[in-house]
Amino acid sequence: MLEFLRKRAQSIVIQAIVVIIALVFIFWGVGTNLMNKQEAAIVVDNEEINFQQFQQAYDQAYARLAEQFGGTVPKGLADQLNIKQQVINQLVQESLLRQGGLEMGLMVSSREIQNEVESMVQFQKNGQFSMEQYQAVLGANRLSPEKYEQSLRYELLGTKTIANIAGFSQVAGDYEIEELYRLEKETVSVDYVVFTPQSYEDRVEVTAEGLEQWYGDNGGTFKTEKEIQVRFLPFLYSEIGGKISIGDDEVQRYYDDHLSDYQKPERRHARHILIKASPEDSEDLHQEKRAQAEEIRERAHSGEDFAALAQQYSEGPTAEAGGDLGFFPEGQMVQPFNDAVFGMELNQISDVVQTDFGYHVIKLEEIMAASTTPFDTVKEDIKTKLQREQAKPMALQMANEAYEAIIGAGSLDAYLDATPDAAIVQTDYFRQSAPPEGITADRAFLEKAFVLNENELSSIVEASDGYTIISAVSIKEPAVPALADVREQAEKRYREEQAAEQARTDAEKMIADLGAGGADFAELAGAVNLRLQNSGPLLKNDPEPQTSFPQTLTADAFRLSAAAPVSPTPGQSGPDFYVYKLKERKPPETALSEEDRVRYEELLLQFKQQRVLDAWLTNRQAKADITIHKSLENF
Repeated sequence: MLEFLRKRAQSIVIQAIVVIIALVFIFWGVGTNLMNKQEAAIVVDNEEINFQQFQQAYDQAYARLAEQFGGTVPKGLADQLNIKQQVINQLVQESLLRQGGLEMGLMVSSREIQNEVESMVQFQKNGQFSMEQYQAVLGANRLSPEKYEQSLRYELLGTKTIANIAGFSQVAGDYEIEELYRLEKETVSVDYVVFTPQSYEDRVEVTAEGLEQWYGDNGGTFKTEKEIQVRFLPFLYSEIGGKISIGDDEVQRYYDDHLSDYQKPERRHARHILIKASPEDSEDLHQEKRAQAEEIRERAHSGEDFAALAQQYSEGPTAEAGGDLGFFPEGQMVQPFNDAVFGMELNQISDVVQTDFGYHVIKLEEIMAASTTPFDTVKEDIKTKLQREQAKPMALQMANEAYEAIIGAGSLDAYLDATPDAAIVQTDYFRQSAPPEGITADRAFLEKAFVLNENELSSIVEASDGYTIISAVSIKEPAVPALADVREQAEKRYREEQAAEQARTDAEKMIADLGAGGADFAELAGAVNLRLQNSGPLLKNDPEPQTSFPQTLTADAFRLSAAAPVSPTPGQSGPDFYVYKLKERKPPETALSEEDRVRYEELLLQFKQQRVLDAWLTNRQAKADITIHKSLENF
């Protein structure tokens, strides 16, 4: 365990620090022999994973998902994605990897642990490992070095096992590489026709009997939203704040203390011409791109219109706008670009500037000097802000007092009888999707109001505009309306569905006719007044397809062959149905370059290594004795 590092630790009291780091603590306590098997959440061949470890792994997975949705996981999504089972599978596989590594004779040495710890930025100061930082961070997370290093040993052992297993796949043959290149770069073109349901709608006959039968099967889609009628006591910041006196001295003091909030930094308006080149591109390509940028720069210097040059040559997203980037403050752009713009004179054209995006030629159009919003301009806004801040604790206190009085009175009605001047508000019926304006439209208000039962009182609800106490007066549950009440919408939907079904049927008939012995596609299309179109060459993964043929159907087009040239079923894109037939398949137009060969070889090796690892884990898991604690079923 890092004994040499501990000897360097100074025996002084470490100052309290707050450090948030992502440490791998999933393996705390793994392998301990618990006497009571009930304490193990998962047991994998006698290796136990306790509930603390499971909870930590689950929390990490949940947090990663929340990050993708702005910090909050949409309701029901965690269950839909079955995060619990994903975490169980993860922990089981990690255990199998560790056990497999030990059986292979793999070990993680103290030197490897030491190197791993020293490389972690969380434990460094000024780019160097710091024992003081190491101990402080672990202490802040209530971990001893021994416990943390043991958890790290488990993690590294799993990593070593993966590398060892993946090592069985180290070769990608030339044939495999060339075949992969061919599959990715070959093109197909198809002839196709489009059956548009909208063109069938006028042919749909709507009968009373047919519509009623259809509505009997589909009326649930017209079910009304739940509606509620509520009473609520509002304690609004604006109303309470309006009664609070704020002196001019207090407003001035706030302005002085927060002066930076009212200051705008210097901003500059620039245009640029971008010639793209990424760090991964070859040196030859970089030289070519830089030379192109230099040539454009010379033309701009000689007096040609910069915006026109940008429209003609720039490869950036602002090309159509003449390279216009608008105004921006210092620090917003990538560093080399930022340094160039904020070191230029007005109307100056820069030298060629290189960034990770490529080569830029920049023109500085305008400079907007730094400014400060005058006190008189923001005086009333500050006053309102201070009133609101002081109103918040008062609003909460008033809401608490009212809530306690309601509970003490026994009901909201009894409280209102005893407090006739209470500012009770009663709404008409409303839906959650269409609430009345004001605090009733606040998300927190709606979420609480729509889970109440009739005559049920909410707790104190904190909304953006204040606090409120809500009581549900009456509830209209969702119901299927009578056909007569939604006849117009139902008839429209019925007509659309019948039209789509007719379009699909005609598309299927054309497919059958095409496969019935060499029928001419153009003649079949003309017989039903459809235009036979051609997709042009299609690529499997084309980032910018130049075709009207739907990209979602491209993969199906590549499955066609000379033996089976016609789509077996109509392809659907949006509401439309497509019938398509293979016209031509062409091999790649360019030979496989050495650069592409290296890339494809890496892709193939990664694919093969993953398959070997998956097969190893599947086989090992099938033979393992795995027990999942029954309490995880209701987790």
